[in-house]
Amino acid sequence: MNRDNYIGGSISTRLYEKNLLTKNDLERLNDYDDLGEVLAALNDSSYREAIQALNRPEEYEKILDTELKKSYELIESTSGEKELLQYFRERYNFHNLKVMVKEIVQEEVYTHLYSDIGNIDLAYIKKMLSNEDSVDLGFLESLDIKGYEPFNKSVNPNDVYLDYAKDALNRFRETNNPKYIDMTLDKYYYEKLLEDAEQIGLDDLTKYTKERIDLINIKTLIRIKAQDASLDDLKDALIDGGYIELSKFDDFYAVDINQVVVKLSNENINKYIVNTIDSDKSMDENLLDLEKSIDDHQMDYSRKAKSMTYGPEVLMNYIISKETEIKNLRIILVSKLNSLPREFTLERLRETYA
Repeated sequence: MNRDNYIGGSISTRLYEKNLLTKNDLERLNDYDDLGEVLAALNDSSYREAIQALNRPEEYEKILDTELKKSYELIESTSGEKELLQYFRERYNFHNLKVMVKEIVQEEVYTHLYSDIGNIDLAYIKKMLSNEDSVDLGFLESLDIKGYEPFNKSVNPNDVYLDYAKDALNRFRETNNPKYIDMTLDKYYYEKLLEDAEQIGLDDLTKYTKERIDLINIKTLIRIKAQDASLDDLKDALIDGGYIELSKFDDFYAVDINQVVVKLSNENINKYIVNTIDSDKSMDENLLDLEKSIDDHQMDYSRKAKSMTYGPEVLMNYIISKETEIKNLRIILVSKLNSLPREFTLERLRETYA
């Protein structure tokens, strides 16, 4: 990878960073009393046009979706390279695969749940997975998601996303248990992230991805313990590819949660675990706090770009920072909609770049 290719893109992206909401901005938004006041305050930000197009404040998800999509398009046009963003688009590709497989097994239409940040041909994949007699081909042709040209894009019968979806569908049919749809696709998601990271050629991105897999597996361990599920259930759900050997989770399953923290003391992810997981808290509290730590781990990776004059990390940092900003806004807007305490909302906010 030639870092010099990112000089111009990095300069432009540094300018975009100036429009990111700061921690102080988010705290001020949290101080408002209701949803309408928060949206009014955001009228002075990059969200202005999307807010003005809203019919009702309760439709705030539209402005978040619009802003995120705009951010992806901005960085893609700035860099002229799709490979970097593909790593981040995978999240939406696999979300869309989950929605599509569930449409097939439940014989329902969930068009409103698709994300158009994904960039795979869902209509083609759905056609290949379904019996044409049972599929409304008119619906497939009319999927209103920008960038999807049904039946024209994924002409390769070995399309890897088609294989992922086939496996998830087969696992459901073998077990008649919908959890295997998510479980199967989650495993493929992280497998694909590792492939993307290695293809991009950034060692730190590969390291970050492996650490994230470890954190996700610890989260799975806590959830399994909270549900009093079996060791076999845990083994089914664990994701391969992290630094922590999966065989160690047999020991983690057998001990108290505080002992798990001790056993993780020499692992890369220890700093995100040690002050997060505690047997004195409920399992739900541990899960909430760990989810926050997983996001903080992502932001710590992203912040490394601050010390770089230019490079692909600068562009990736902007996407990570924008996604975190949108997540924080969603936390605030949901809290205002449901009249949740300001203190609770403040505790749930993620670390910011700006």
